[in-house]
Amino acid sequence: MRRLILPLIMGIALTAIPAPSLAATSVAFVDPNDGRWYVPDGSGSLASFTYGAPGDTPISGDWDCNGIDTPGRFRPDGYFYLRNASSGGEPDVAFHFGVAGDQPLVGDWNGDGCDTVAVYRPSEATVYAADRLGVHPTWRSYPVAGIPVVGDFDNDGSDEPAGYRDGSGLILVNDATPNYAPADGDWFYDGSSVQVSSDYAFENALRRLVPVAGQFGIPCLDCVDNRPALTTGDRGAWVVELRTALTAVGFRPGSGEEYDSRLRGAVVAFEKYHGIERDGVFGADQWALLDQAVAIPYRAETPTRVEVDLGRQILFLIVDHELAGVIPVSSANGETYTSWNGNTATARTPEGEFAFYRSESGWYRSYLGGLYEPYFFRGGYAIHGSNSVPVYPASHGCIRTQIVDQDWLKPQLEHGMPIYVYGQRTEAPPVGDGPTLES
Repeated sequence: MRRLILPLIMGIALTAIPAPSLAATSVAFVDPNDGRWYVPDGSGSLASFTYGAPGDTPISGDWDCNGIDTPGRFRPDGYFYLRNASSGGEPDVAFHFGVAGDQPLVGDWNGDGCDTVAVYRPSEATVYAADRLGVHPTWRSYPVAGIPVVGDFDNDGSDEPAGYRDGSGLILVNDATPNYAPADGDWFYDGSSVQVSSDYAFENALRRLVPVAGQFGIPCLDCVDNRPALTTGDRGAWVVELRTALTAVGFRPGSGEEYDSRLRGAVVAFEKYHGIERDGVFGADQWALLDQAVAIPYRAETPTRVEVDLGRQILFLIVDHELAGVIPVSSANGETYTSWNGNTATARTPEGEFAFYRSESGWYRSYLGGLYEPYFFRGGYAIHGSNSVPVYPASHGCIRTQIVDQDWLKPQLEHGMPIYVYGQRTEAPPVGDGPTLES
C-alpha cells in the first residue's frame, strides 16, 4: 500500500490510510503543529490521538504486514518512528535512515506484502528505498525526474517511484510515461474539501494537484499474518525470504532454498539476540522481529572491533562503525576441570577489553583439544572454530564458533584489533546508533 503526504496551506496534512470499513481508502488528518491525528475508525467517526512532534512529517504504512495501515512519523534529522496501532504511545520500530533534507516515502519495494520506507533526496534527484524496517546494510536507489510518486506502475507486484512533472501532467517511470489512469480511490485536496479524481478530468487533476498512486481495495477486517513457521528440511520461497530478511539485519544464513544447518545457525543467533527459545526453529510469530534493527554499543574510539555478549552467547563484528555480522558462540560453562598442571580449575571466559595478539592456521592442538583457526586475545584464551557449538555455554574458557563462521571471521581480524567481552559477570554496555544511510 502506498501513500504520499500532502502538506496543505491550511496547516493540516493528509495521509491515505486504509480503515476497517467499506471504503477502499480513507483519509486521515494530521495537525503538524502538535502531531495530533484524526483517523477514521470505521464507524463514520474520527479517532483522535497525538503521535509526533512539531516539525515531524506524518506517514502511514502496513508496517506489520496485517493489511491495515498505521501511523508513522519522519523527523528532519532522518529518524523514522513507526507504530503498529492507530493510537498514541511509544514507537514499535525506530531507526535512522537518511540525512537532513530528505523527504519520506512509503512502499512495498520488494513485493512481500509489507510496507517499508524510503527517502527522496532532492539534491541527487534519487529515491533510496529500504527493503526492511530498521537498520539496513543495503538499500535500492532509483533516479526520479520530478515530484516522487509511488506505485506498482509495471504491475510486477512491487512498488517503484515515479516522477510527476508539475505543469505537464506527466508521470515518468524510468523516464517513460506509463499507461496509467486514476482509480476511484485516488484522492486529493482541492482547496476546500477532499475529492476523488474520478470527479475530474484526469489531465486537469494532474495539472492542478499532486497525485497519489496506489492499489486501492477493501482492507481485511480480521487480517492475520500467514507467514509460516520454518524448520530444518523445509524448502521453497519462504526459506529464501527468511534468508534475505536475516541477512538484511546482519545475520549470516547462507543461501539456497533449503533450511539447512547454516540457516539454523543464523536462526539460533537471531533467537539468542532476542532472548527467545534457542531451538533453531523459526516460529511464525518471529517474522515481526525481523523488522527490528540489531543494536550494538557505540564506541567512537574503536570503529572496528569484536564484541562478545556472553549473556546472549553471540558475537558482533563491527567494521568502521557498521555491523558486519552476528554469529552464535559458545563460551565457558562454569564447571570444574583438570588443568594442564593437574590442578582443578573452573571454566571461565575472561571479561573486559582486550586486543588480539596471536593467531594460528588450521587446526591447532591444545591440551584440551583442537582449536580451528584460533585468534588469541588473552593468554591461551581464543576465539576459534569448533565442531561442537551448542546453544548454551560449553567450553573450558575459549569462545567457540561454527567452522563456517570462523572461516568468515578470521580474515577480518588482525593483531592489535580490540575485542570487548561482557555479559556474565560484567554488565553489557548500553547500545548506540547502528549503521545509517549517509550521503
